[in-house]
Amino acid sequence: MAAAPAPVFDPAVLEARDQEAKALKDEGKAIRAQADTQLEIDRWNCYSKILVNRCIDQAKERRYEEREKARALEAKAAVIDREVRERRLINQLANPPEELRQPNPPAGAIKKAIDEGKTVKQVDQEKKIRDAEQSATPLKTDAEIQAASAERDRKAAEKRAKREAADQQRAADKAAYEAQQAAKTQKP
Repeated sequence: MAAAPAPVFDPAVLEARDQEAKALKDEGKAIRAQADTQLEIDRWNCYSKILVNRCIDQAKERRYEEREKARALEAKAAVIDREVRERRLINQLANPPEELRQPNPPAGAIKKAIDEGKTVKQVDQEKKIRDAEQSATPLKTDAEIQAASAERDRKAAEKRAKREAADQQRAADKAAYEAQQAAKTQKP
């Protein structure tokens, strides 16, 4: 196997960014859960007040605001996830373009490289296939090809003859059975 090229993006940095995204997702989930729990508590407390519906509406509004904060955090986590995923794919490319080695690659360059590039694994597989094809047995001569074709035709003819013989035997057995059944029905 060929040695993998040096990664374009530092794996330690990618792992840190991945952990950051997970922390943001967890924080968003916690905020959502807290907002839902608080809504239930506020709802129960509203029934002891005079303006019940207004109190419930205000509680729902507070919940909505909290869930918006959670959505913002989760959206930020999704952006980081996408960035990490793309950069990990770039690290798997066999020949990443030089423009990606810049601190801030141009917009669209990462997606283009992923779509057009081949991974180290794909390059290794293609090399193995090429090596296997080159080391395969040499091509057969015309006489060998004709002999193989004749053998294949002979086997097919034998199969056909066996099938026809079996069909004739089945037809004879069926005719004998029908004759025997007809003889049984005429005896009474």
